[in-house]
Amino acid sequence: MSEQAHREQASAASCVLDGRYQIHPDKPLPPLDAPMASAVVATDLRDTGREMFALVCRSDLLPRIDIIPELSRLTRRPMITPVDAGTVDWPETGGRRLVIVFDRDFGERVCESSDKTITPVREDQLMRMVIKPLAPALREMSERYIAHRAIRADNLFYTDASRQAVIFGECVSAPPGLSQPVMYEPIDSAMARASGRGMGTTADDLYSFGAMLAFLLTGGETVAGMSDEEIVEAKIVRGSYSALIGQARVSLSIMEPLRGLLCDDVKERWTVTDVELWLGGRKLSPKQPMLPRRAARAIAFSGKEYWTKLSLSYAMGLRWSEASQLVASGVLERWVRRALSDDDTGEALEGVTETAAVLSDGEDRLTSKTLMVIGPDLPLRYKGVSARIDGLIDAFAIDFHDQDFRQTFLEMVKAKLPQIYLQSLSSARPDQVALMKTFDMINFFLDRPAMGNGLERALYESNPAWPCQSPLIQDQYVYEMDDLLPALERVVARGDPTQEIVDPHIAAFCAARLRSISERILRELGKHDDLATFRLGVLHLLAEVQRGSGTKRKCPALCQWLARSVQPIVDSYHNRAYRVRLAEEIGHASTKGDIHQLIFLLDSFEARNQDTEGFARAKKEHAGHARVIAWLQGGGLTSPENVQFRSQQAATLISATVSAIAIVTLTLIYVI
Repeated sequence: MSEQAHREQASAASCVLDGRYQIHPDKPLPPLDAPMASAVVATDLRDTGREMFALVCRSDLLPRIDIIPELSRLTRRPMITPVDAGTVDWPETGGRRLVIVFDRDFGERVCESSDKTITPVREDQLMRMVIKPLAPALREMSERYIAHRAIRADNLFYTDASRQAVIFGECVSAPPGLSQPVMYEPIDSAMARASGRGMGTTADDLYSFGAMLAFLLTGGETVAGMSDEEIVEAKIVRGSYSALIGQARVSLSIMEPLRGLLCDDVKERWTVTDVELWLGGRKLSPKQPMLPRRAARAIAFSGKEYWTKLSLSYAMGLRWSEASQLVASGVLERWVRRALSDDDTGEALEGVTETAAVLSDGEDRLTSKTLMVIGPDLPLRYKGVSARIDGLIDAFAIDFHDQDFRQTFLEMVKAKLPQIYLQSLSSARPDQVALMKTFDMINFFLDRPAMGNGLERALYESNPAWPCQSPLIQDQYVYEMDDLLPALERVVARGDPTQEIVDPHIAAFCAARLRSISERILRELGKHDDLATFRLGVLHLLAEVQRGSGTKRKCPALCQWLARSVQPIVDSYHNRAYRVRLAEEIGHASTKGDIHQLIFLLDSFEARNQDTEGFARAKKEHAGHARVIAWLQGGGLTSPENVQFRSQQAATLISATVSAIAIVTLTLIYVI
């Protein structure tokens, strides 16, 4: 077998998921690509005739792996559901990637992109091909409390080559809502940044379903060429139904579900039960658009006139500096009271201004709180950030590497704007208490910036399944603790890292996932100016990780690297002979791949205590010798005082000796 063949065989062997599904990086499938993942051919090694494909996910995002088990158990499947998921070695990068495997038992994509127009679908086709086949999927996901969050025309596939029915595309390769164009999102979600839309609910899915039906009916002509801002403004001013349907002629029978699904008041929006009743023949009067209250006169802002609080609130969130000027001018409060005759909102605005004066709020914090008043239940907005309150935590993780966002997020959290927002909601949320605790927890760690805490700890505590973002192992896709040491082992095996093996991300990742990581270890890691203590902290941390690993796997390459890195700890011992012996023992122990063996050698209380006591005795002896040497060098031996003192001592000794001899002699004479 040639060298190339050997290489290809090794590459293939490394891309097997769970010993069953072969992933083929060299066989891309562009028609099946997802917005946040690329598609490749996959093979079932137990059933080679089974057509499959895999989505290779981005290394900086967390796919929805938590819902994969639930989706795989769906009984009625008018949607592409995952078969398996996990990480595999990726020969193209030398790292690991998370892949999701699917059956390839469906036809072509209905349309390439929601940005492009298509031939409109007839109403009878819409009913037969789309609504009836997909309603069971909506029901089953609703019953399992799963939101699809990726319902759109370009994520719709024909069931087969006959094109007689369609199925939903996958919804697990990216965080929920991240890939959705604004036309498919309810107004509040469309106002939020894509990363900050949150988990979403079945109500969001039903709205997206209605928007998808509108796109198919109109061929996308209604929103063609419109910017995201223009689409959201159209929904606010005219209502979602009118904005998405436009001048298209729609029969009353189809208008009824479209108006129900696209209702902007979530409390009035159709449920899955309403859709099923309509399919069963129940007829209702089409819902009228729930348009916001219009003012008697417009308010000028940023060169345009606005007639409703909702449209003004949206515009202010997009133009922050001008919004701050409007808030400071007092014009907004007068417009609300006089043009809208809304004294309740006017009083609330007045209260916000007075409170801001007492608390010395900055203009940005005041503007954010003002938007909470005039746009209740809309996304939380601050400077350039707009997010649903639960989506703000998701955005923190997704946009973590965006320095501007990260700084803005820090300001929001430190100003306690999320807590203020939650308290200002018109109705309590089921998760309100949990969200309050989460943001309090983030603040707690932000106030402790040392390694193992700080911004990184807040990231992993608030997003418990998020993969470790350390630059050292980011290409290894480590999202479970059991994967950390093997990832470090692979990194070290490729060559000596040029940086410390434990950085703030790895320390925080471990501290968030392993409760056995003590404060003592974190304190050791925080002593960067004391390299011996820091490296000892690294050993303690990785030893705890190895202890917590279910497999207790050995890490010979990592241990040998650690053995080379602990010289400062060895040097911290004072006994030269012990240092030599210790270095030899460390070299031998490192080949076994057990970090605890290194800890046993380097952090022995008995050895350290003996070394300390021996060093203290040596210092005392050294000090005594030093005093003698200094006395001799200072002429103490030949000084007159010392000569006289020593002479007196000698004379005394000689006279005593002579006297003793005389006494002994006389005694002998007397006795004889």
